[in-house]
Amino acid sequence: MSAPYFVPFAEVARRDRPRRVLVVGAAVLLSAVVGLVAAWHPLGTAASRDSVNILGPSAASFDPAVQSDAGSAQIVSQIFEALTAIDPSGRVQPALAAGWVTDNGGKRVVFHMRSGLAFSDGSALNAGDVVASWMRVINPAHPSQLASLLDDVVGARAYREGKGPASAVGLKVNGSSDVEVDLLSPAADFAAIASSSTLAIVPPGLDSDPSLLQPGSFVGSGAYVLKNVTDVETTLTSNSHYWAGKPSITTIHLLSSIAGKSPVSEFEAGNLDYTPVSLYDASWIAYDSTLGPSLRIEPSPSVEFYGFNTSKAPFNDVHVRRAFEMGINWRRIVGLLDNPLEVPATGMVPLGVPGHSPSDYGPKFDLAAAKSELAAAGFPNGVGFPAVTLVTGGAALDAAIIRQLHDNLGIDIGYQTEDWTSYNERLLTDPPAMWEMDWVADYPGANDFLGLLLGSGKTNNFGGWDSTDFDSAIATALAAPDATAMQQAFDRAQSIVQDQAPVIPVDYGAGYSLAAKGLLGAAPNGQGLVRYAGLAWAAGS
Repeated sequence: MSAPYFVPFAEVARRDRPRRVLVVGAAVLLSAVVGLVAAWHPLGTAASRDSVNILGPSAASFDPAVQSDAGSAQIVSQIFEALTAIDPSGRVQPALAAGWVTDNGGKRVVFHMRSGLAFSDGSALNAGDVVASWMRVINPAHPSQLASLLDDVVGARAYREGKGPASAVGLKVNGSSDVEVDLLSPAADFAAIASSSTLAIVPPGLDSDPSLLQPGSFVGSGAYVLKNVTDVETTLTSNSHYWAGKPSITTIHLLSSIAGKSPVSEFEAGNLDYTPVSLYDASWIAYDSTLGPSLRIEPSPSVEFYGFNTSKAPFNDVHVRRAFEMGINWRRIVGLLDNPLEVPATGMVPLGVPGHSPSDYGPKFDLAAAKSELAAAGFPNGVGFPAVTLVTGGAALDAAIIRQLHDNLGIDIGYQTEDWTSYNERLLTDPPAMWEMDWVADYPGANDFLGLLLGSGKTNNFGGWDSTDFDSAIATALAAPDATAMQQAFDRAQSIVQDQAPVIPVDYGAGYSLAAKGLLGAAPNGQGLVRYAGLAWAAGS
């Protein structure tokens, strides 16, 4: 999931990167706060114990097949359920599917649906609805931005590209309650892929009746339904037909705005039960005897990276891309952000995500080599370099990158920021010469950060890079017989990315939050999302 503006709670602090305010000893104290992840203590009491007030994102779309940003996914994943779910440890758990089996050498996955499933209006939810929902995602008339999640399904890519019939897609109902998925190659991670909010199950007739996404007539498959939507709040109410039973928390007040007030002050006043906080606030809260025990550090399965439009000059030349990769001291400028949670990236796969490598595939600063590459491209010392523009959503590293290109390589580039909607559309249709992206896991797997983003023809390969060697490495990884062979193949893919530099992984992040005393279950899962169905107030809260 892309996350330039609509970000999960753990990411909010990444967007607010103030100058260092910590003394040396405070960094040690903050590291100790990690131990508080499972213990949320004083303060922040909601007016009612059957409701929770959360400062969080708004949704660009409530349609699973349309949404593509992390903020929308946070809400969509509450109102529409997938076949599987990811827990806070990153493990795949049953959801609408009671279980699954693989056969045909790993090239077929059969999901066994739970009995008695229903949508929020009480109508039956069955295996046919799963197939129909997934076919919507790859509909060639308007494929999802994340349609590539299903590219390993037989016939799926050909269908979404208008090159094959729907009948050839390897998705079918088997018997009365099984969903059979035929794959092009063994895919051990498909059960995890099935947890993506993009693949959540929607009611039949949604395309002909958009009101099914509106409060009052909403029909979903998740733990909650839409009760009301305003400019400042999305209100969710519990679904009595939810497969796991009606959630403990009846009402979720998801506030996207608190009118400029301080989240910390609102938390202290009892108006917020769960809220992200900035590094600036976390630095003093860590010392506060009252608020300190409520402070939590939340890892985020995400990577920030810069990319190039490799289909046009000058970045269709690998020498130019290498010059930008080696001519900027990426790790130094990340360090200058002065955020103890900001970790320089060692590759595209974030920390904590299966497939993250112990080897270092991050950018290496080598100014002499960078100048040599630039000269090989025909621009010695930057002379004659064409006009290009860096376009982002306003990332913290932008100014330092522009300055280092000038100082180190003699290159001056333009700069432009855009709002998320136009920025995302531009990346999909007319990508700028150089751009930036935060990518949060759709599912906890290395391929979500490699093949899905950089594979030839993938829907989120914004830079248009094409490498048969990379594609081959990814295919080998996905068909690997064991974890060691899979890691080796993913490492080979990352080595190719490091050498060819279609993108430059910059940093991994985490965030800070405050959680109210007695609020259980407020922990992001392996997708950086909090499942509201798991929220509950402890007895006596």
